[in-house]
Amino acid sequence: MKKILLIAGITVVLSCNKKETKAHPHDHPHTMESENTYKDPKNPLNKLTYASNIDFSCNMDVSKYGVSDTVTYKGKLYGFCSTVCKDDFMKKPDEYLAKNKK
Repeated sequence: MKKILLIAGITVVLSCNKKETKAHPHDHPHTMESENTYKDPKNPLNKLTYASNIDFSCNMDVSKYGVSDTVTYKGKLYGFCSTVCKDDFMKKPDEYLAKNKK
Protein backbone atom coordinates (compact mmCIF):
# COMPACT_ATOMS: atom_id res chain seq x y z
CA MET A 1 0.00 0.00 0.00
CA LYS A 2 2.86 2.39 0.84
CA LYS A 3 4.43 1.72 -2.58
CA ILE A 4 1.21 2.61 -4.38
CA LEU A 5 0.89 5.86 -2.44
CA LEU A 6 4.54 6.67 -3.08
CA ILE A 7 4.16 6.05 -6.83
CA ALA A 8 0.93 8.08 -6.93
CA GLY A 9 2.61 10.93 -5.04
CA ILE A 10 5.62 10.98 -7.35
CA THR A 11 3.34 10.93 -10.39
CA VAL A 12 1.36 13.91 -9.08
CA VAL A 13 4.51 15.89 -8.31
CA LEU A 14 6.04 15.22 -11.71
CA SER A 15 2.85 16.01 -13.61
CA CYS A 16 2.44 19.32 -11.75
CA ASN A 17 5.94 20.43 -12.70
CA LYS A 18 5.23 20.44 -16.44
CA LYS A 19 5.33 23.89 -17.95
CA GLU A 20 2.27 24.73 -19.97
CA THR A 21 3.17 26.07 -23.36
CA LYS A 22 0.71 27.84 -25.58
CA ALA A 23 0.96 26.44 -29.07
CA HIS A 24 0.66 29.09 -31.71
CA PRO A 25 -2.35 28.67 -34.00
CA HIS A 26 -0.24 28.76 -37.16
CA ASP A 27 3.29 28.55 -38.46
CA HIS A 28 4.98 31.90 -38.66
CA PRO A 29 7.20 32.65 -41.60
CA HIS A 30 9.18 35.01 -39.33
CA THR A 31 10.40 32.09 -37.25
CA MET A 32 12.63 31.08 -40.14
CA GLU A 33 15.96 32.81 -40.50
CA SER A 34 15.69 34.03 -44.06
CA GLU A 35 15.71 37.40 -45.77
CA ASN A 36 12.19 37.08 -47.16
CA THR A 37 10.68 37.10 -43.68
CA TYR A 38 10.85 40.89 -43.41
CA LYS A 39 7.93 43.07 -44.37
CA ASP A 40 7.07 43.53 -48.00
CA PRO A 41 7.45 47.23 -48.91
CA LYS A 42 4.83 46.79 -51.66
CA ASN A 43 2.14 45.74 -49.17
CA PRO A 44 -0.05 48.82 -48.54
CA LEU A 45 -0.92 47.57 -45.04
CA ASN A 46 2.73 48.00 -44.05
CA LYS A 47 2.50 51.74 -44.75
CA LEU A 48 -0.25 52.40 -42.21
CA THR A 49 0.28 53.67 -38.67
CA TYR A 50 -0.87 51.26 -35.96
CA ALA A 51 -1.69 51.73 -32.30
CA SER A 52 0.99 49.14 -31.51
CA ASN A 53 3.94 47.58 -33.32
CA ILE A 54 3.12 44.24 -31.71
CA ASP A 55 0.66 41.59 -32.88
CA PHE A 56 -1.03 41.01 -29.52
CA SER A 57 -1.94 37.41 -30.31
CA CYS A 58 1.55 36.07 -31.08
CA ASN A 59 3.71 39.03 -29.93
CA MET A 60 5.31 39.38 -33.35
CA ASP A 61 6.84 42.76 -34.21
CA VAL A 62 4.69 43.80 -37.19
CA SER A 63 6.86 46.85 -37.79
CA LYS A 64 9.67 44.47 -38.66
CA TYR A 65 7.85 41.54 -40.26
CA GLY A 66 4.80 43.23 -41.74
CA VAL A 67 1.03 43.11 -41.52
CA SER A 68 -1.35 40.84 -43.38
CA ASP A 69 -4.60 41.76 -41.60
CA THR A 70 -5.96 44.64 -39.54
CA VAL A 71 -8.81 45.53 -37.21
CA THR A 72 -10.09 48.80 -35.80
CA TYR A 73 -11.06 48.43 -32.15
CA LYS A 74 -12.24 51.30 -29.97
CA GLY A 75 -11.09 53.79 -32.59
CA LYS A 76 -7.55 52.42 -32.89
CA LEU A 77 -6.03 50.46 -35.76
CA TYR A 78 -4.16 47.23 -34.93
CA GLY A 79 -2.08 45.15 -37.33
CA PHE A 80 -1.69 41.37 -37.28
CA CYS A 81 0.59 38.90 -38.99
CA SER A 82 -2.39 36.78 -40.04
CA THR A 83 -6.16 36.48 -39.97
CA VAL A 84 -5.74 33.71 -37.39
CA CYS A 85 -4.06 36.14 -34.98
CA LYS A 86 -6.63 38.86 -35.67
CA ASP A 87 -9.50 36.44 -35.00
CA ASP A 88 -7.79 35.28 -31.80
CA PHE A 89 -7.41 38.90 -30.66
CA MET A 90 -11.07 39.68 -31.41
CA LYS A 91 -12.25 36.85 -29.12
CA LYS A 92 -10.99 38.81 -26.09
CA PRO A 93 -9.52 42.17 -27.19
CA ASP A 94 -9.78 43.93 -23.83
CA GLU A 95 -7.83 41.11 -22.19
CA TYR A 96 -5.01 41.37 -24.75
CA LEU A 97 -4.91 45.15 -24.48
CA ALA A 98 -4.80 45.04 -20.68
CA LYS A 99 -1.90 42.54 -20.73
CA ASN A 100 0.06 44.67 -23.18
CA LYS A 101 -0.63 48.10 -21.70
CA LYS A 102 2.49 50.19 -21.30
